[in-house]
Amino acid sequence: MSLKFKIITLAILIFTISCEKKNVQLPVLNISGIQDTIYDNSQIWLFFKMQDGDTIVELNRNNSISTTNWIFNIDKRLPLYQVIPHLKKLIEKREKPAMHPKDKDDTNYFSYVDSGSNTLSTVQFDVINYITDKSIDKTRLANSDSLSKHLFIDYSKNGISINDSIMSIDQFSDYLNQQPNTINLRLHLSVDKYLSYHDYLHLKAVLQKSKNEAIIIDKNEYVN
Repeated sequence: MSLKFKIITLAILIFTISCEKKNVQLPVLNISGIQDTIYDNSQIWLFFKMQDGDTIVELNRNNSISTTNWIFNIDKRLPLYQVIPHLKKLIEKREKPAMHPKDKDDTNYFSYVDSGSNTLSTVQFDVINYITDKSIDKTRLANSDSLSKHLFIDYSKNGISINDSIMSIDQFSDYLNQQPNTINLRLHLSVDKYLSYHDYLHLKAVLQKSKNEAIIIDKNEYVN
């Protein structure tokens, strides 16, 4: 029985996956993502834990191997300000020169449950540079590439704002697909650190699902 089948079976029953008798409540989204079997992978877990009335993150990456694909299983209830420091540290450490560097084909995935098919899905990403110590400079970025159309996406609990136009996440998906593909669409993400990981991954899944091939997502993401 493959690892994927085991995970999918659990997801169908209770929408959680487990590691060492601890549960991670994965985000549940009605979006079809990557559902192919990811061979040669390492599982990284970020658990939700209550301690003295406060929410804390418990990280388990004991079995992570740099020369594999990394699958991040992150509890949907965690706020970004607790998740991002772990992601940032892990990604930066993996990208540093090492005796056994990752293969060029090795990449990263966020896992979630596709509620439409009741199966485990993933959002693929290579490298994200999380910036938490300064705000996005929209003017500088817009002037840095005059050949692209720049879309500044601000995401908070109040909704999504694209170049100061507010819309829902469903409208955001339609908006992306309606944009002309004759010019590069360079997306710059700025996310409220108090946003839940579930909502953050919803945004990433929508971006991956977009059919507009002109979209380029900036690897710098601002979380503050």
